Amino acid sequence: MAYIQMGRFSFCIDRHEALIRNGIAEPAFNDLPAVGVSYEEALEACKKAGYRLCTRKEWTRACRGPKGKRFPYGDHWEPHRCNAIEAEDNPSEHSIRPSGSFPLCVTEEGVYDLSGNVWEWTSEADASGTLREIRGGSVHNGEEEAECEAEDRVFLPIQTKEGLHGFRCCASPWR
Repeated sequence: MAYIQMGRFSFCIDRHEALIRNGIAEPAFNDLPAVGVSYEEALEACKKAGYRLCTRKEWTRACRGPKGKRFPYGDHWEPHRCNAIEAEDNPSEHSIRPSGSFPLCVTEEGVYDLSGNVWEWTSEADASGTLREIRGGSVHNGEEEAECEAEDRVFLPIQTKEGLHGFRCCASPWR
């Protein structure tokens, strides 16, 4: 896990997207992340590992880094630096890759794949309290969705299980 300072608050975040082994979340370093995972399954897998899902603020701070960058690696979109597509790309030619496969898609604090690869569930609820937010875009999304602070936020029902939805875990540093 990476230790992240956010003002007077700090937290830890997995450096890699999660996989689920025996119902327990663990970092998918050099392995395919779990996909087709509902919010409820992600929440439970993190809990069984002794962690929790990241809040929207934590996820965004980890992605933007201490300097508030637009993408995990900087302020300017660099095509194919992360596992995301360009407008002219054919989505069917791109697939989810093991976490860490794009070594330049990393924050200065060492967190990988926050843009592209798989959407990540967060604990952020919508105004109704019934939906949860996913962040980061997937292998089939481009620049707009891959931004750390995407303009259009995406909220889904907690039972949603899509093939490009995964997660990563966070923790308090004193856990």
